[in-house]
Amino acid sequence: ILDPCKEGQPMTFTAGIIGYGERGKTLERVIREHVPGIKLVAAADPAVERRKEAERNGLRTYQYAEHLLGDATPELVFITTNPPDHCRQVLMAAERGYHIFCEKPLAISPEEADRMVAAVRKAGVICTVDFETVFADSFDELHRQLQREEFGRIVRFDAVDKGRPPAYDIETCMPHFLHAFMTLTGSRPIEVFGRVIVDGRKATLADVIPISELYPQGRTHGIGMRADSIEASYLFENGVTVRYFLAELDEAYVIEAGKHAKPGSDFMHFIACGTRGQVKWHQTSTGYVYWKSVPSDTRKVMDWELVYAPEKPDPAWVIPTARLVQNFVSAIERGRDPATPIEDAAAVVDQVYGIYASHLAGRPLKLPLEERKHPLR
Repeated sequence: ILDPCKEGQPMTFTAGIIGYGERGKTLERVIREHVPGIKLVAAADPAVERRKEAERNGLRTYQYAEHLLGDATPELVFITTNPPDHCRQVLMAAERGYHIFCEKPLAISPEEADRMVAAVRKAGVICTVDFETVFADSFDELHRQLQREEFGRIVRFDAVDKGRPPAYDIETCMPHFLHAFMTLTGSRPIEVFGRVIVDGRKATLADVIPISELYPQGRTHGIGMRADSIEASYLFENGVTVRYFLAELDEAYVIEAGKHAKPGSDFMHFIACGTRGQVKWHQTSTGYVYWKSVPSDTRKVMDWELVYAPEKPDPAWVIPTARLVQNFVSAIERGRDPATPIEDAAAVVDQVYGIYASHLAGRPLKLPLEERKHPLR
C-alpha cells in the first residue's frame, strides 16, 4: 500500500489541522517526526486551552475552521473533528481547492457522504480517510496467512467490537472492520441485515437517542438507538459473509481496555474463517495475528498460535498512520487516488447505517441503500 514518490525531489505542502484533540495531536506528531513533505502552519479548535497548546507548538491558531481555511490558506487540511462536523468542513475545504485528510467515520448519513464525494470530485482534489489499519505490519501478515494452503478459501469474517454502548461501537469499530474486509476481499457488501434489541424487545424509533448521551466520554456523534444488543450480517459480492457481534466485557474492563487490553482478550478483533483454517487479527497496539488450523485428529482441540506480534508498542498507531499520510502525499504528487479514497469511506457509511435501516424494515436490504437519508430521522 505504501508508495512514496521516489522520482526527483519530494514536494513540500503546507497544512492545517482542524480539530486539535487527541487524534489531531497524534497527526501533528506523525507529520513532524515522519512526513518531511508536510509543513504544519495552523490549527483550528473552539477550545481555548487546545489553541494555547497549538500555539506553544508553533502553530497559528483559529477558533473556527472557516477562518483557518480563509486566512491560513494551507494546501492540505487534516480534519479530525467530531463526525457531525465532517460534512460541512470537507465541503468548505473542497470548494477552496484544498486536499483533504478526514477522520472516520466520514459522515453521519449516506446523504452526507454522497454530497462529500460529489464536492471532492467536482473540485478535483485528493481526499483520503483515516483507515490506518490496512497500513499496519500486522495487516500484511494477516494477508499472508490468508494465502496459506492450509487456510483454504475464505468463507466468512466474524467481528467483535470493544464492548462499549452498541450504538457507539458500530460507528467507531465497524468502519475499521468493513474497510479491512473490502481491502482483503477486493469486494463490497451487496446486502445487510441488522437487528437491535433493547429491554428484551426490538428497538423502535422511540429508542433513538444522541450517542453522546449513551457514551459521553467518547467523541460526539449523531444519533443512535438504545440497545442491549446489535447484531449485523453482510453478504459480499464474491459470496463472503460477515457476522458482527458485541464483545462480552464488563464495564470496568471496558473503561481500562485502551490502557490494559491483552492480545488474547475480546477487545476489538475479527476472525477470518477459511475452509481449512482460521486467522485472528487483534487490534491492540497495531495488531496481533493468530493462526488456527483444523487438526487431523478431530478429538483434539483447535488452539490459537501466535504468528505475529509488534516489535515495539505503538498504542497510538503512529507508524501505520505515518504510512497513511505518506500515501496521501504520494497520491497528491502523482495525481492519483490514495489507497483509502473517499469513495470507500462513503461506501462504509452506507453499510453501517444499513444496520438500522434493515432493522426497521425487518428484512435484509440491498446495498447501496435506496434511501439515502439517515434511517433514524
